[in-house]
Amino acid sequence: MATTAGACFFAAGSFQAFRPSPRRVAATTKTTARFAEMNVEGTRKGLREYFEESKVMIKSDGGPPRWFSPLETGARSHDSPLLLFLPGLIKLVEKTVRSEVKRSPNRPIYLVGESLGACIALAVASCNPDVDLVLILANPATSFSKSQLQTVLPLLEVIPDHFHLTLRYVLSSLTGDLLKRVSGILVRGQTLQQTVGGLCQDSVALPLYLSVLTDILPQETLIWKLQMLKTASTFVNARLHAVEAQTLILSSGRDQLLPSLEEGERLFHALPNGEIRRAGDSGHFLFLEDGIDLASAIKGSYFYRRGKYLDCVSDYVPLTPSEFNKLNLILSYIEQMFSPLTLSTLEDGMIVRGLGGIPMEGPVLIVGYHMLLGIELIPLGEEYKLFWPEQSEFIRMAARFGAKIVPFGVVGEDDFGDVLLDYDDQIKIPFMKSIIEEFTNSVGNLRTETRGEVANQDLHFPMFLPKVPGRFYYYFGKPIETEGRKQELRDKGKAHELYLQVQDEIEKNIAFLKEKREKDPYRSVLSRLAYQAAHGVTSEIPTFEI
Repeated sequence: MATTAGACFFAAGSFQAFRPSPRRVAATTKTTARFAEMNVEGTRKGLREYFEESKVMIKSDGGPPRWFSPLETGARSHDSPLLLFLPGLIKLVEKTVRSEVKRSPNRPIYLVGESLGACIALAVASCNPDVDLVLILANPATSFSKSQLQTVLPLLEVIPDHFHLTLRYVLSSLTGDLLKRVSGILVRGQTLQQTVGGLCQDSVALPLYLSVLTDILPQETLIWKLQMLKTASTFVNARLHAVEAQTLILSSGRDQLLPSLEEGERLFHALPNGEIRRAGDSGHFLFLEDGIDLASAIKGSYFYRRGKYLDCVSDYVPLTPSEFNKLNLILSYIEQMFSPLTLSTLEDGMIVRGLGGIPMEGPVLIVGYHMLLGIELIPLGEEYKLFWPEQSEFIRMAARFGAKIVPFGVVGEDDFGDVLLDYDDQIKIPFMKSIIEEFTNSVGNLRTETRGEVANQDLHFPMFLPKVPGRFYYYFGKPIETEGRKQELRDKGKAHELYLQVQDEIEKNIAFLKEKREKDPYRSVLSRLAYQAAHGVTSEIPTFEI
C-alpha cells in the first residue's frame, strides 16, 4: 500500500530542488515522502496527468523512503532555500532537516504540509526549536477530533471490504467549487472552449481512473491513514506550546473532511509566529485546485526569505505570468472606469505619453505621494499638499544600490469626491475624537524613526461625498542618477540637497498636471464614454496637447 498527495505548482527558481534518479522512483509501503520545488511556470497538469503519474507512485520497490519531485527540475536562483512537502514520516523529515542545516546553516528550511503532513511539520518544529523552519500548513489535521472522520473510523473497522463506500465521500471534497475552478482558469487567460474542454477532460478522467484511486485508497489504507491522523493530531496538540517556527496557515472554507476554518483560527492564536490566509471557496485538497498557487501565497504573505531575516530587496521575486494576469484583471476594471493618463520624461527632457521614460534596466526608485485615502501620509482636506519627513533616508538607500530616482506626481482625487470632514473637523466632534484617539492608540506609532508633524499624526478615516468620476493623471519626471555617488551621498548635506531636488520635481509635476488637465476635453467620464461609443471600447482616450 502507499499514499500520495496533491500536486503543487510553483514559481520560477525560488526554491532548490533534488533531481530525481534516472530510474523509476517509487515509494515504500505506507510511506510517500515528496519534495516540491518552485519551478518554471508552464501549463498546469490536470487530473488525467496526475492519475497517470500516480500509477507509478503507488507501487513499491522494497527500498527505503526517498524524497522525489513530481515536477520537472528547472533552474533555481542562488542561495534558494529548501522546501519539503510532507505527507511522510517524522524521523525521515527530521533527518533530512538536520542534514540540510549542516550543509546550509544560514538558510531557512520550508516544510509544506497538507492535512497529516501539517501535523508532521508541527511535530518536527516542536522537536527542533533551534532550527530556522518556515511552516506552510494547508488544512492541518490537528482538528481530527472535531471532524466527521472521527466517527468514520470505527465504522470502517467493522464494514466488510466489498462495502467500500468511503471513496466517493473523499472524492466529493477533492475538486472544491466548480465556479472557482472556472474563474481560476479564465484568469490564466484561457478561452471558454479551453476552459470547458479542460473541465470535461477532468470529469472523464475521474471514472476512468477509479481503479487507480482504489489502489491508492483501499479500505485498509484508509483505516491506517485515519489512525495515523488521530495519533498525529493528539501528539501535536500536546506540543503546540513548543512550536516557535514562523508559520503560515492556509484554511479552506469548504473543507468537507475537516473544520479547517475554525482550526486555522485556533492555531493562529495558539502559535506565537503564525499568520493565516483563507480560501473561502476551496475544498480539502487545496493544492489540487485552480487559482491556488503556493508560491503566490508564500510571497504574498512575506514568508519568502533566503536568510535568517526577510530582506525586501534581495528576497524580492518578480510576479509570475499568472500572478500578473490575476492582478491585471482587477486593475483593468479600474482603468476602464477612470481612464488614467500616464506621462513620462525621456533622458532629453521630452514628455511622452506612457511609461517610455522610466528606465527598463537596473534598480529604479519611484518617489511620489499618496492621494486621498492614503491616510498614512496626508491629513485629509488638504489637497495636493505634500508632507515630507525630515530625514532623507531614501536618498542614501538609492545611492547604496545605484538606483535611478524617478519623481512623479499624480492628481485627480478632487474629481472623485469632496471632503466633508477633514481631520480638523473630526477632532472637534467629541465622539469622533474619541474614535480617532482609540484607533491611534490601538495601532501605535507607525513612524518611530520620524520626527515632527508627520510622526505625530493621528490615524483617521475620510468622510467625503462621491462625485461623477473624473480622470487620474500621472506624470513621471526625468530620472535622477545616483550610480557612482554612494560615497558623495553619505554626506548628509549632499543627500539633503538631492532630497530637496526630488521634492521640488514632484511639486512641479503636480503643478503641471493641475494646469494641463483644465484643457483636457475628456476629463469627464461622460465625454470618455461618448468617445468609446463612437470609436470602440478598447480605443485610447485622447487628452490635452502635450
